[in-house]
Amino acid sequence: MKKIKRNLFLILIVALTLIVVPAFAQTEPVNQNPNIDYQLPYPGILADNPLYNLKTLRDKLVSFLISDPVKKAEFDLLQADKRLSVAIALFEKGKYELAESTISKGENYFEDAIKNIRISKMQGTVMNPSLLTNMELSRKKHKQILGDMVLKTSGALQKRFSKDLERMDKFINEVIEFKPK
Repeated sequence: MKKIKRNLFLILIVALTLIVVPAFAQTEPVNQNPNIDYQLPYPGILADNPLYNLKTLRDKLVSFLISDPVKKAEFDLLQADKRLSVAIALFEKGKYELAESTISKGENYFEDAIKNIRISKMQGTVMNPSLLTNMELSRKKHKQILGDMVLKTSGALQKRFSKDLERMDKFINEVIEFKPK
């Protein structure tokens, strides 16, 4: 009986890590600014949930399996946006430290997306113009949300959110660099 339970548990873990559900289906408006028409994806499981580690493991596995730099950039942008959505939900729950940590990890994904676009350009791959547009809109949305969080916090936490905001500001030149001239 123990073997059956253990095998079922292993099958469940493998299924959770291998099943990839597109996150484009559900969106919810989050802190919409009329100037920034960009929908963030539904956050799904939040970072304060014990199953969140399985979600991040699945995401790392999927990322590892993507070899095309353009597809990887699209995936990384989606992950950055998801992390921002998760951070917004955590912030609203009063879990400010966890929200900031989640945003910081999301900005790593944004940076990875930029790196993958750079790789794609060096390889001469045809770029989907909507990806660059989405990156610019996403950057603006991240900046807007981070700016709001900076205003709503104080002390050391406000400094950490401010550093995240400064990091996002640095991405502007890199995103503009990819736009056709």
